[in-house]
Amino acid sequence: MSKVIHCECGQDVRGATDDALVQAASEHVQRDHPELVGKLSRDDILAMAEEDDSAKV
Repeated sequence: MSKVIHCECGQDVRGATDDALVQAASEHVQRDHPELVGKLSRDDILAMAEEDDSAKV
């Protein structure tokens, strides 16, 4: 099931699997929020996620 994180900066980060979401979120943090690098665990990232309703057709 696809998941999404709605970042406070306005960007939506999506992943088709938990692993893909964690990877995408980690890349987003490195690129746009360097002050958070190393501060978010996998569990922290997954706790911010919700079901991606835009993936439903």
